[in-house]
Amino acid sequence: MSAFRRSIAKFANACVKLLPPASPPPRGGGAEPKRDSHRDHAAISSPWRIYRIYARPGHLLMRNEQGRILDLGIMKGAEPDLAYRLYPRDLQGKGFATRTLLLDDIARRIEAGEINKELLNLTDWDQPIGADLDRGTHTDVSMKLGR
Repeated sequence: MSAFRRSIAKFANACVKLLPPASPPPRGGGAEPKRDSHRDHAAISSPWRIYRIYARPGHLLMRNEQGRILDLGIMKGAEPDLAYRLYPRDLQGKGFATRTLLLDDIARRIEAGEINKELLNLTDWDQPIGADLDRGTHTDVSMKLGR
């Protein structure tokens, strides 16, 4: 049993070494020059962006990493013949049987890089979103930003 515990401890120590270093505690002497208080966290400086896309009657919304709800586009029609138009690059799709299939197509296009930096320039959704946006039809999409 002790060999098993040692192997778990070695694995945990290896994982801890991969974490970014903690910021040093502030010194009371004040001899050190004042540093810029904005420090990039490993998750913030990651090239990956995670978005959640929502299909609401007549609208397509997107939640960014900061939790802001953005106006992504419009959804038209009724099941089994749904269509959409995205504001970035005026991308369109039609003939979807369900909202889930429609959102999967949008996620595929975002992951393929058809729209990248345009997602950063979307306008905020200025209307009430309801009690719980995540209870409706939605999908998550991840996108790697080019550096």
